[in-house]
Amino acid sequence: MRAGSLRAQLLRWLLLPLGALWVVDAVHTFLTVRAAINAAYDRSLHASALAISERVTLAGTTPVVDVPPLALEVLDTASQERLFYRVGYRPGNGAEVFLTGYEDLPPPPRTGEGPRYYDAVYREDPVRIAALETRFPTEPPVSVLVQVAETVGGRGSRTQELVLREALAQAAVILLAAVILWVGVWRGLRPLTRVSQQVAARSADDLTPVALHRAPAEVAPLVRSVNDLMERLRSTIAAQRRFIADAAHQLRTPLAVIQTKAELVLREEDPSAVVRAVTDLYEHSQATTRLANQLLALARIEPGQAGDAHPLDLDALARETCAAHVSTAFGRGIDLGYEGQGPAWVSGREFLLREALTNLIHNALSYGARPGTVTVGLTRPGPGVVALAVEDDGPGIPEVERPRVLERFYRPPGSRGGGAGLGLPIVAQIAEQHGSRLSLLDGAGGKGLRAEIRLAEVAPPAPAPQPAQPAGRQGTA
Repeated sequence: MRAGSLRAQLLRWLLLPLGALWVVDAVHTFLTVRAAINAAYDRSLHASALAISERVTLAGTTPVVDVPPLALEVLDTASQERLFYRVGYRPGNGAEVFLTGYEDLPPPPRTGEGPRYYDAVYREDPVRIAALETRFPTEPPVSVLVQVAETVGGRGSRTQELVLREALAQAAVILLAAVILWVGVWRGLRPLTRVSQQVAARSADDLTPVALHRAPAEVAPLVRSVNDLMERLRSTIAAQRRFIADAAHQLRTPLAVIQTKAELVLREEDPSAVVRAVTDLYEHSQATTRLANQLLALARIEPGQAGDAHPLDLDALARETCAAHVSTAFGRGIDLGYEGQGPAWVSGREFLLREALTNLIHNALSYGARPGTVTVGLTRPGPGVVALAVEDDGPGIPEVERPRVLERFYRPPGSRGGGAGLGLPIVAQIAEQHGSRLSLLDGAGGKGLRAEIRLAEVAPPAPAPQPAQPAGRQGTA
């Protein structure tokens, strides 16, 4: 049994409290048995003292006692304990007079009516003493004190015997309970073991649901969670396989085109034709490079692949990204501008947001009007909300096509350019990971396309504390 197993934890939580209860019960049994034995022995001492006291008679004003043998046989002497007795009397307020017995037996701590019990040490042994005082109505009054003592070793041995017997019986019960608990825990965990064996016996490709029949109510949620996980894995693996198949198909064609054009360049002898072919080859290589970069971006969009979200200035990020595309826009005769409202802090992943904005700008430059205008804007449509938008004045996307262009590798019929249909799906997935969505709207005046992502605004991070400057001497030149 492994120390960290569920069976071991269950047994520990069941047996350790039983062991603690056994200790508590043993202490309680010891105190109870000791009190009961002391009470029984004290009653025997009192019976002996009473038997001796009843044999006290008066000869005038002088007590006379005849100690009967049965008075001392009342005590249980099976443990070979030693017995002592003493009888004395006190006339009036005079000094006590010893009659018979052991004269040096310790006196009781006080005098009074009724039996009294006390502990003392006599002849180097602990003893328990019962004292009984009887008053005779003579003149002067005579008080007779009878003391009976017994060593207490027998009490201790009897107490230990009874407590040990009871403790052993309780230990046997606990051991039996441990065996029953072991069997019960083993049988109770069998459904969980069966589920574990079913999952362990499966191949890596077997993601069918685990059977729920005959599963206890406590195990059923675990089985359902495993089945839900397998369902998600099936969906993820299916999506990955589709993506790999689509990516292979999308890359195969441009790579074949590049290879064909390179072969034509090698065969071409006319210098002007070579220049045109190399230019065409360069444009196709650029498109293929962008397609490869988009596929890599899709791989990095997966959760956990782009780092944790942290506060960042979306205004600064948008300015930098927009500035990086100014030269491309100028070469296509497009006026690319940025309109912001100052720093806007959001919580996000910088790489993903930069990739999303790059794709939106690239789409606007590729499919917008030429010459035309593309505007990157940052607004606050509501309290605590920042909207990042890219707007062009091109033909736009028909409203019926807008849901479909968010699907991977889909391009509307009649679209110009050599895109692969990945730009907007990448942006949509990035927006979803940031708790938002990509909205495709009409541009200003119903012309063109406005792509917008809305993010929650956060407080800017506190500035890092500056290290204290060491104090120096000031002087004059």
